[in-house]
Amino acid sequence: MNVSTRPRYRVVTSIYQPFVMYNDSSGTFYGYCIDLLNAIAEISGFDYDIRESKDFGHLTRSGEWTGMVKDLITDAADISAAPLWITHSRRQVVDYTEPFYKENGIAIMMRKPKQATFFLWFLTILDYHVWLNFAAGFLLTSILIYLFERCLLISYKNAPEKYRGQPNSRYAKLRECFWFCLMSFTSESCGELPKNLAGKLAAVVWWLFVFVIVAVYNANLTVYRTLYRLERHIETIDDLRRQNQVEYSTVYNSSAHRYFKNLRDSEKILSNLWKQLNLDDSMSDYEKSKLSVWEYPVEEKYTKIYEAMKKTGFFANIQEAVDSVRKVNRTREFAYVGEAMLIRYLVLTNCDLKQVGREFGEMPFAFAVKKGSPLKSKLDDAIAQAMVQGISSKLENKWWDENPAKAHCSNSNEIDSGFTFRDMAAIFLLIPIGIFLTSVILCLQYYRFHRTK
Repeated sequence: MNVSTRPRYRVVTSIYQPFVMYNDSSGTFYGYCIDLLNAIAEISGFDYDIRESKDFGHLTRSGEWTGMVKDLITDAADISAAPLWITHSRRQVVDYTEPFYKENGIAIMMRKPKQATFFLWFLTILDYHVWLNFAAGFLLTSILIYLFERCLLISYKNAPEKYRGQPNSRYAKLRECFWFCLMSFTSESCGELPKNLAGKLAAVVWWLFVFVIVAVYNANLTVYRTLYRLERHIETIDDLRRQNQVEYSTVYNSSAHRYFKNLRDSEKILSNLWKQLNLDDSMSDYEKSKLSVWEYPVEEKYTKIYEAMKKTGFFANIQEAVDSVRKVNRTREFAYVGEAMLIRYLVLTNCDLKQVGREFGEMPFAFAVKKGSPLKSKLDDAIAQAMVQGISSKLENKWWDENPAKAHCSNSNEIDSGFTFRDMAAIFLLIPIGIFLTSVILCLQYYRFHRTK
C-alpha cells in the first residue's frame, strides 16, 4: 500500500469575488486564488484542506485579531489563501508571501446613466401642469384681446374716429389674435398691436409671461440630464467630498471602511498635535509661522469623508451597496466606495454599473502564513515560478477576459458630446409635419378659391 509523503496543510480563505467563491451545489471553493493555490500546491508538492473564515482579519479595539489573521496567529491554519491586503499592522503578526496581484486599491462605483428614450422628451422639460396652464393662458389672452378689439365701446371697430392716422384699418379677428399671441414666442414681428389701451396692457402682460416661460424653459433645457450625468464630474474621492448631490458610503467593517476609519483617526491625532504646537508658548513666532501653511491636519479631509459615509449609513454587505447604487432617483445619485477589484468584478458582470475615476490607496494582494513559518520561502518560490511560467497571466485572462459570468453589454459611447440624433428626432420630425400641414392648408385654400370664383 502506497502512502503519500506529500505534506498536508490547513488553508483558510474568505469569499471575495472573483478571487474566492463558493459553489453550494458541489461544496467546493473556486476562483482566481483557488486556481493559484492549486498551481502552487502542484509546484511545491503539498496537499491541503480548506475552510472558510468569516473575514480577512482586523485588529479590534481590545487589541485582538479576527478572521484569517487570528487563525494564523493561533495556529488554527497554516496558510491564508485569499486576496489579503499587505498592511503594516498585519505585518507585525503574520508573514506575507510575494504579492501575486500588485494592482489593487479603492475605487468608486456608480450607476451608468440611462439615455432618454421618451420620443417627445422636450415636452418633459416643464411639468405638464405648466403646459396646461400655459395653454389656458394662451386661449384666455387671445380671447381677451379679441374682445377688447371688437366689443368695447372704445374699440377700433366701434370708435374708429379715435384711431385716426393709424396705418392699420383692419378689424381684429380671432385667428389674428391667436397668431399675435403665438408669434410672441419668436423674435420676429408678431403682427399689429392692439389699438386700445386695455388690449395693449393685455399684450404687455402676455409678453412678460412669455419672457418668463421661455427663460425657464431654456434654463431647464440647458441643465437637462445634468443630474443623470453628474458622475462624469466625479473622478476622485475629493470630488465626492466637495459636493452634496451624490451620497456615498461603503460596507461596514470592510477593507475600505477600515481604510477611511484609520485615516480619520490618524488625522485627528495629527490635528491635535498641530493645535498643541500652535499653542506652545515655548515656540518662537518664526517656528509657528512654518506651521501656519500646513493645511492638511486643519482641513480634516478624511474626517469629513468618514462622517459623510456615516451620515449616509454603512452597509451590511455588498448587495445592499449595489442595490443603493441601482436605486433610481432623479434628484439624488449614489456612489459606492470600495475595494477596486470587487468593483471591477461587479462592473464586469453588470451592464448598469461603472467605475468612475482612478484607484487610490493602492496596496498589493498576497497570501499569508504564521510569523516565522518556513512555508513562506516555499510559497515565495512557487509564486515566482507560477509567474515565470505565465500561470498568473493565464488566470487573470480566465477570470477577467474570459469569465463565463461576464455580462455582454451593448457598446455605448460614454463620452457625452451633446444631444444625439435620437434625442433630437422628435424636433426634426416637426419639419415634415409642418410641410404636411402647410400642404393640407394650401390644398384647402386652393379648393376654396375655386369654389368662390
